[in-house]
Amino acid sequence: MKALPPQHSFRFHNLGIGEIQLGKKPEKVPGMLPFPTYGSKDFFRIHPNEAHYHAFAGNAKGMIERDDTGIDLRHLITSMNESGFINRIFLYPQGQIAQLACRLSQLYGEPFAYKLPAGVRNVWITNSETEITLFTPEGNAIRDTVITFRFFHDLVALKEYIIEGST
Repeated sequence: MKALPPQHSFRFHNLGIGEIQLGKKPEKVPGMLPFPTYGSKDFFRIHPNEAHYHAFAGNAKGMIERDDTGIDLRHLITSMNESGFINRIFLYPQGQIAQLACRLSQLYGEPFAYKLPAGVRNVWITNSETEITLFTPEGNAIRDTVITFRFFHDLVALKEYIIEGST
């Protein structure tokens, strides 16, 4: 029988989750690999290019509270700026996401909520000037739900570092 890979639990905070933080070098985080070697890379279209991305290579869970059951993550991907530091974090949850905005609000407070033609965007701005965004597509499609982290004033990260699902 094949052994299951270990589950890594990361706690949500203002700069990301666990050791995966904005402003940190991704190669300093155990389990992060260059995106071109990531087994699920074909599910995504990456901008500006794959060399600017890393992905977590294990089973990951994001914890909001200490005794939380956590949010299982299908994918955990980071982009890095020209200096090699993480400038954006992309989390793709799996499973039940209906109450995800409420759960994130427990930690980050009341969000700004925007109804878009493609879905709902909840945005939290923390005291450390980090923007956390939860995008839930119309119809609550689990496959396309994403949580992102970036420094609020880093407009390059917002406009130039983009991941699109290709499936």
